[in-house]
Amino acid sequence: MSNLDEVLAPWALGPALAAEPIALGIENRNFFVRFEKNPGTRWVLTLRETPPPTEALRLMTALAGAGLPVPLPHPSGSQGEPFTRTREGFAWLIPAAPGRHLEVPSSEALHNLGEALGRAHLLGAPLPGRRHPRDLPWMRTIAETPTAQPYRAQLSAALAAQATWDCGAALPQGLVHGDLFRDNVLFDGVRPSGLIDFDHTARGPLLFDLAVVALDGIYLAGGPGDGVRALAEGYESSRRLSPAEAAAWPKALALAALRFALARLAVPKKDPAPLLALLEAWDEQAPTWPLRA
Repeated sequence: MSNLDEVLAPWALGPALAAEPIALGIENRNFFVRFEKNPGTRWVLTLRETPPPTEALRLMTALAGAGLPVPLPHPSGSQGEPFTRTREGFAWLIPAAPGRHLEVPSSEALHNLGEALGRAHLLGAPLPGRRHPRDLPWMRTIAETPTAQPYRAQLSAALAAQATWDCGAALPQGLVHGDLFRDNVLFDGVRPSGLIDFDHTARGPLLFDLAVVALDGIYLAGGPGDGVRALAEGYESSRRLSPAEAAAWPKALALAALRFALARLAVPKKDPAPLLALLEAWDEQAPTWPLRA
């Protein structure tokens, strides 16, 4: 990165040693950065075309203030802004969260993540913000693109099913992370040590966040057989689902799989096939919430 020191200047942390590209992520460019004055501390520099969503910073601040493991942007400039403008867009600098990503989270790790997510939802429920941008009109638009043509029949059926409940609009709502895949959660052993990348934060069904964790951390990961129960028990130790939410679990899982399959068709950098295969399997035998009928 040739203009690294120029981009980092507003933070006044001194000369940077280097910027190491981070392979994870699709929409933004991310780098690990170390500074000469404190080479033992690692930072994450994110370069983006648009400013971070206001909802992202709102939720991050609330969660960090309550002791959840959410690293906050380092203030920049004379006014201490959370991000800064660059020649190509915007940037923010965040301390790198400790820990590592788990390829296959254990039942204990899933329980602990569920407990943290339940706490996060209690905090996010009253917070204002935009509606989820990947709504039914967005999904229908992507389903009509040429890249979606091979899956048109399956996508049409899945969209029709989501329309019957308006993507969970009647369920308890709040600011949700929206993208809690394994690469956005770090663990220290089996304890969550970092919840990162809040770019998809928006108001939506709290149940959706929980479904995303199950989708990627259990079903796509090939996780333990008791993984969903462990996740559910951890979550309900912090926030108990309403009967309507428990009954809607199959629809929330299908929404998560459909929305991310369409996202992969919109930006073809990842294969949507595993998500579409889950949709097909769940159409034949829908999973149920494991804690009660």
